[in-house]
Amino acid sequence: MLSEKSRPIIEATLPLVGERLGRITPNFYSRLFAAHPELLHGLFSRANQRNGEQQKALAGSIAAFASALVANPDLVPETMLSRIANKHTSLGITEDQYDIVYKYLFEAIAEELADVITAEIAEAWTEVYWLMANALIKIEKGLYAQQANDKMWMPWQVVEKNPAGTGAMTFVLEPADDTPVTAARPGQFVSVKVQLPDGLRQVRQYSLSADVDSTDRRVFTTKLDDGGEVSPVLHRNVQVG
Repeated sequence: MLSEKSRPIIEATLPLVGERLGRITPNFYSRLFAAHPELLHGLFSRANQRNGEQQKALAGSIAAFASALVANPDLVPETMLSRIANKHTSLGITEDQYDIVYKYLFEAIAEELADVITAEIAEAWTEVYWLMANALIKIEKGLYAQQANDKMWMPWQVVEKNPAGTGAMTFVLEPADDTPVTAARPGQFVSVKVQLPDGLRQVRQYSLSADVDSTDRRVFTTKLDDGGEVSPVLHRNVQVG
């Protein structure tokens, strides 16, 4: 619930913050990766950093959450947060990482709003951030608890690799160890982490395309993006076995 003290401040400053999010979010990521370069290794998409998609996603979620709180201060936008939480748990986001994000995000906000920011504005936006963060942490804990194991990443082996139309390839994977596997559901996706030629690990999500309810197979199809980083590795380097 957004406090009565913070609501008018957020309502008054939301247009300005929204206008400057395009500068705040790149500033934030620059600070974050300078202090924690390891977060690019198997967590954040380097490609989405380059093309600005990650910055747009963060800015959009902050603005949408703040707008929802202003419109309905007693309600948390569960549908929006559920999408974000599912994405976070597919990457293994942990509770302590919200503290890291807070530190560098609010350093960026303070710099980009230096001409107008006051202690009251900073306090109100801190409240918004932690309302969003704590709601996400709660949902994510529930999602993690539904899993058949407590491991984020498990080794799987490619047992089939089949062409699936022009520039597309279907991969069939089976577990490479005896870690219990969570049964998938229709509409879900699988996170795949691969090592790139420069040694960096990157993650992509692919919709499950067959055997969706199986606990011993994962099937997904990916289209080759010659300008991408992960699909060329999957198509050209990853082989059966």
